[in-house]
Amino acid sequence: MSAFNPKVEYRIVSRDVSIRDFYDYAEEWVVRPPYQRKAVWSRKKQQSLLDSLFRRYYIPRIVVREVRLSSDRVINEVIDGQQRITTVQNFLSNELPLPKGLSEVDSRLGGATYEELPSDIRRFVDRLTFSSDLVSDINDPGDPNHQNIATEIFWRLQQGESLNYMEVAHSRLSSIARNFVVKYADDQRFDFEQYRPLDENPDKHPFFRIIDRSNERMQHLSLLTRFLILVDGDGDKDLKHSDVLEYIESYNRENGIGDWESMEKEKVAGDVLKTLRTFYDIFKDDPMVADGDGLKELKTEYLIVSFFLLLRHLTAYYVFNQAEKETFRDFVFEFHDRWKNSRREQDTDILVFSEHRQQSISEIKVRDRVMRQLFFEFVASRGHELKTKDERRIFNEAERIQIYRRQNGQCQQCLNEGKPSREAEVSWSEYEADHIIPHSKGGQTATWNGQVLCRVHNRRKSNRVATTEAGEA
Repeated sequence: MSAFNPKVEYRIVSRDVSIRDFYDYAEEWVVRPPYQRKAVWSRKKQQSLLDSLFRRYYIPRIVVREVRLSSDRVINEVIDGQQRITTVQNFLSNELPLPKGLSEVDSRLGGATYEELPSDIRRFVDRLTFSSDLVSDINDPGDPNHQNIATEIFWRLQQGESLNYMEVAHSRLSSIARNFVVKYADDQRFDFEQYRPLDENPDKHPFFRIIDRSNERMQHLSLLTRFLILVDGDGDKDLKHSDVLEYIESYNRENGIGDWESMEKEKVAGDVLKTLRTFYDIFKDDPMVADGDGLKELKTEYLIVSFFLLLRHLTAYYVFNQAEKETFRDFVFEFHDRWKNSRREQDTDILVFSEHRQQSISEIKVRDRVMRQLFFEFVASRGHELKTKDERRIFNEAERIQIYRRQNGQCQQCLNEGKPSREAEVSWSEYEADHIIPHSKGGQTATWNGQVLCRVHNRRKSNRVATTEAGEA
């Protein structure tokens, strides 16, 4: 009978690492891997670690993975131990003094920085080590299996910590949806080409400047994921924690690690970014935003989700220019004031809205109906009328023929540029029926609003309209 002996996925070698290595050769250590976020210990907690070091107390082992960047270059990735290493780096760079309580060990210790210590104590510090376990044989940073194993090790070492659902989703490195959410909603990034953490994220969407929500536990990332789910499911999917994680995992791709662009080719991503840009444009000049704070009206998540749904509906079905943006802005302020301050037993609409605050699709739909009704009542009270877009965007065959015959198959823009009629002629196969008043500006799909354009001029006009809309959004 054969013996049970499962395959070993990786090898572990124990060794001691001088704490000076983390400071003197910092570039050889990736303290924040791509599946982790930057965590900051309080000053008190950092000094507690220093206290343990000087008292020779037990300190848990750090766990390090050897990552091979090329045939002749490796780097040390810290799976577990980010804050311990950061603490000794801060101490050795004289940014963190020793705790005053160490004076009872030696009067020269309490409150001293590294450079203030006498030579014999500095020599003692320079000999201090962290015990470590070096993980090898899973060293390919582009191998999803190797990254998944490293992530699994990290999770299992955090059993005493509370990893939330978004932290788990964040570690799904092969998901292009995860990469999209990190790109536009996180405060930091990871450069996979250099295999280095970046403490800033230049791509973070400005929408997150206008909301009054912390990102300490990835609240911005979870909110953006919920927007993706809403648009992808056309408002017909739950937004619970498990749904967020499931959505991120549904976009796992074989070559997804480090792929920041593929998700943006998905229509859902473009729709979400467009709505967020419009949202930002409406509120970007508010004094609260100018002061570096988010709007107090945009603090509660289920309220933000409902405003997002309303705005997306309005921009999809109605002409949405500056007057409409101002109307939406004023409605947000009025609705929030009513939601915050009204006596709910006397305000049935707000009572129903508030009682359906959960993230199930049934409750989201109730909130959406209430808010949409109140918005159109608000619009009517101001004497404003929203102009609907023609839902049909494309001319049918009969309309295309009428437009072509009426204008003798001649590109109207070519004629405007002074070309002779003969040179302005467009063959039927090259002809494109174009809206004179753009559809996005309320132009109807009717023969009176159609014109003949050659492909060159239709592309130019489309680009101008898209650029104008992007500037307005």
